[in-house]
Amino acid sequence: MTTTILIAQSYGAADKVLEFHTQELPVLQSGMARIKVKSAGINPIDARRMTGEFRHGSMPQTFGTEFAGEILELSGNSTFFKIGDAVLGSGGGFTHATVIDVPVTNLIHKPESMSWDVAGTLAGVSQTASTILDEIGPIKSLLIHGASGGVGSITIQLAKERGIDVVATASTKNQDYLQKLGAKAVVYGDGLVSRLKNVHPELFDASIDMSGTEEATQASLQTVKEDGFIGTIAGKPVSSPRVQAVWVKRNVNNLKHVVERVADGTFSWEVDQVFRFEEASKAYAYILDGHTRGKNALQF
Repeated sequence: MTTTILIAQSYGAADKVLEFHTQELPVLQSGMARIKVKSAGINPIDARRMTGEFRHGSMPQTFGTEFAGEILELSGNSTFFKIGDAVLGSGGGFTHATVIDVPVTNLIHKPESMSWDVAGTLAGVSQTASTILDEIGPIKSLLIHGASGGVGSITIQLAKERGIDVVATASTKNQDYLQKLGAKAVVYGDGLVSRLKNVHPELFDASIDMSGTEEATQASLQTVKEDGFIGTIAGKPVSSPRVQAVWVKRNVNNLKHVVERVADGTFSWEVDQVFRFEEASKAYAYILDGHTRGKNALQF
């Protein structure tokens, strides 16, 4: 069996460096499932790795951390899964490929009512948002910078579920969207601190930055309690030692929690754009333009 993988052998623009590579799959290793990918989410980190802004690993690069698809093969016996099952989860190494091998422990069943495009975009944001709130711990108020993307959208809703008062920043066009999710929405840009204090006069217990801007860092330093948590998931250099990087911890129970709520309509979720796998370069260029609402997906 073969798989076609999206790769880049150098850093650069999407239309210059992305290419498709077809190769034979090895014998399936113990504890793994072989998946025919139906949909895979595209994260900003994928595009930033492509350009070289964020450099991690050797060449050629592969991309993608989440997927939804059908099980083609299982190594050994499994109590919970069988060949033909529709599943979603985190990848074992990459997910922007037609067929992938994934640890069985990364999988959950896809709800029947959920579309492939939605299912393929949830694993990363669900587990990242859950990690953020677990790392912060019990709080009453939270400031989220750049909240209209996928992780922000889920973080708002998980925080509201926990009874946390959320203030979230985004561009002007996404203010109504943030309010629909349950946050007090604030436009970023000049005068941000003043606007934050207008909607939330008290200091925040914590903040999390999803935009990676110096504006977000400075606003948090001025509006979060001295002993409060200030974190970032942007993966960019920060100007203050108070800002702590938060890295996702995979937990299928956290993933299942979010997926069930999206499936039954308790949580809102948007797939901004869906691109065919063959249009990967167009999809990555779109990601770099920013202002995605929710998540973008590759369809196979």
